[in-house]
Amino acid sequence: MRPSLLCCLLLYLSSSLLAGLVVSPCPKGCCCPSPGALVLCESLGLHTLPRSVPLSTAILSVARNRLCNVDNVFQPYSGLQELSLSHNQLVRFPRGLPSSLETLQLQENQITYIMAGSLRQLGNLTRLDLEDNRIRAIQPGALQGLTRLRMLTLKGNRLSRLPPNLPSSLIHLDVSANCISTLDLSSLGALVNLQVLKINSNCLRSIPERAFDGLSRLRSVELANNQWVCECDILYLYRWLLTDRLRMATDLVCTAPLHLAQKLLLTLSVMAICPKLFKPVERKSTSVNTESGKVVESHIEQTISAYMLVRSDTACNASSFRCRESSKLPESTISRSFFGSDQPTLERLSYEDCLSLNLTSFIPQSTQAPYSLATDEEASCVENSTGKPPGASATVTSTGSMTPTRDTELTPRTILQSSDPALIAILAVLCVLTGLLMLTVLLVLKDILLRNLRVAPLPQVQGDISTHS
Repeated sequence: MRPSLLCCLLLYLSSSLLAGLVVSPCPKGCCCPSPGALVLCESLGLHTLPRSVPLSTAILSVARNRLCNVDNVFQPYSGLQELSLSHNQLVRFPRGLPSSLETLQLQENQITYIMAGSLRQLGNLTRLDLEDNRIRAIQPGALQGLTRLRMLTLKGNRLSRLPPNLPSSLIHLDVSANCISTLDLSSLGALVNLQVLKINSNCLRSIPERAFDGLSRLRSVELANNQWVCECDILYLYRWLLTDRLRMATDLVCTAPLHLAQKLLLTLSVMAICPKLFKPVERKSTSVNTESGKVVESHIEQTISAYMLVRSDTACNASSFRCRESSKLPESTISRSFFGSDQPTLERLSYEDCLSLNLTSFIPQSTQAPYSLATDEEASCVENSTGKPPGASATVTSTGSMTPTRDTELTPRTILQSSDPALIAILAVLCVLTGLLMLTVLLVLKDILLRNLRVAPLPQVQGDISTHS
């Protein structure tokens, strides 16, 4: 009897020990509403990852700590799907991350470069957030292997150009608040699935020809707070915005030339933007000059026709710039996450919310990373910009109606500059009538004053008359 009891006791202890190894307790200070699935270790001043984090964790957040090097630390977590390393002290992109990752958040760190081999093993990544780092350059091919990447955020860095070789799977690209001065056609042309583009608060002066022609699914563009030069080079953007895209960027403000500074781009005429288009073309006997003249003429005709078409369309509702029905992005493609719409993820669950959750287990149901189309607070260009133009906003959406704020107050200068002869005649008549009215009033007042002087006797004369009587 005793040996059998001893064997049973050993079996029980070994099973308990094995169960303890499989399901580790929650690390000290962390929140684990579902051990082995969701672990939040935020704002704990950590310099290293706690050893007691279960290897079966699917969602892990170690945000707002003091981590400066996590190379190969997360490699044993083969089932990790969401990882947040935001608000730490990382100076380079982490190495040795598990290939199962679908969401990676690295915002508010000190990363300066993205090397070509840093993301090679992250083929399942659908969302990458690198907002507010110090990234100056991304090597060619560094993002090319991310064939499932749908959302890329590079807001608030120091990029001077778009990253090369962007994956064609991108739906949402945010490169706002950088120092981008030119757009690379090869980088944009591959983004055939792009729906949201945020490139506001940069140093763009114009948009190259055919830059957006291949982006057939583009629904929302943010272009405000750039250094737009309203000259001939901006005519492509001008025509593109006037062609059924009035709600996308009605608040683009010119910074040059001087006589057009602080004016809204879409309130200008083609002649004001590019006067040389309307100069007579010199015709010569050579066939080469004749063909070039035809090209210039056809270009002028296209520009004028596009301008007049949209001007006539906007006449139906000039105050709101809404003459067409807005196209809405499907909600299911915006708010989905691979934990379902009712389950917490790093996108929705904060550390404080975690403490109030019940200890219920949940299993990942989909492989779609969450992303949001919310408009972020815009920042001005750090190095090359000359400041934000007053009154310029950066909100550009296709789902909500947008009414641009315009100054419609008529000043005397603007009235006198009008070319309407009827208005000038009316003003002249009003001036004459006003002068006659003032003269009549003065004459009446003078007559009344004289009558009062004649009727009222002097006090001294009245006293003499009383004494004689």
